[in-house]
Amino acid sequence: MENDTSISDLFKHVVSLDILEGVNLTIEEAQDRLYALVCELKDSCLLFEGFKSEQFVMHNIIRTVALTIAYTDHHVFTGINDIEMEWKNKVKLKKCTKISLSDGSIISQLWPEDLDCPDLEFFYVINSSVSLFEIPEDFFMVMPKIKVLNLRSKRGLTLPPSLDLLTNLQTLCLDDSKIEDVVIIGKLRKLKVLSLQRSDVKELPGEICQLTQLRLLDVRNCWRLKVIAPNVISKLPQLEELYVKGCPIQWKDEVLEELKGFSQLTRLELDINDNNMLPKGFFCKELGRYDISIGDWPPQY
Repeated sequence: MENDTSISDLFKHVVSLDILEGVNLTIEEAQDRLYALVCELKDSCLLFEGFKSEQFVMHNIIRTVALTIAYTDHHVFTGINDIEMEWKNKVKLKKCTKISLSDGSIISQLWPEDLDCPDLEFFYVINSSVSLFEIPEDFFMVMPKIKVLNLRSKRGLTLPPSLDLLTNLQTLCLDDSKIEDVVIIGKLRKLKVLSLQRSDVKELPGEICQLTQLRLLDVRNCWRLKVIAPNVISKLPQLEELYVKGCPIQWKDEVLEELKGFSQLTRLELDINDNNMLPKGFFCKELGRYDISIGDWPPQY
């Protein structure tokens, strides 16, 4: 990931990679474990305090060494690898377990025929250029083991039909992406973490209710998100954390009632226009953390 990142963003990417150990950990327990690991690395001077309290940075020298070890010992490909020699070495790519790129143009030089990564578990690509980020329809056919997928594009982004072939996908992040239609995401039945922060999504459609393993849903600051269909959230029995701050959602009474009845929910963030919309006894359930703003949207912080 980029340097000076937040622990919460890091969590979304590692919680599905068996790094934290313990398959039965709750989201909160896994977060606590990650915070402890980050603190340990800071105490060892391998990480340092970031620009904000929840962020951290890594010294450039340590980062370079880490990237080198990741490539040589764990078959991790990043932008420091030579495009002509290493990226086009099909033998090495077949052993590749993780890809992390801050420049999506490298991928555009390779796909679809040269990016054959059957052991790939982690795919992180940022497209910050002005060109469109076009993904071929059959792109995900050659990476069946992916557990974590992050696609960020400041320009238009359309998810290809082959996305539903990622039957092992557990984390999907489309933060800061110009994506509007997320219906196909409903086919990713093993998904545990879905993050759409600052995306152009307009609605959480009924298909999302098929994500019965979902434990964390983050749609903060989606400025165009106005609709959460009824009977969607109530069909997500494993949901532990829901973040809906900064969205102009036109809440329906029945949707808020669904939130009230959640037994697993421990963290909740949302904005509503009128406190009369909150169901009676809404705060009777035990929330480990909640942040609810009441008033006209957009809220003034």
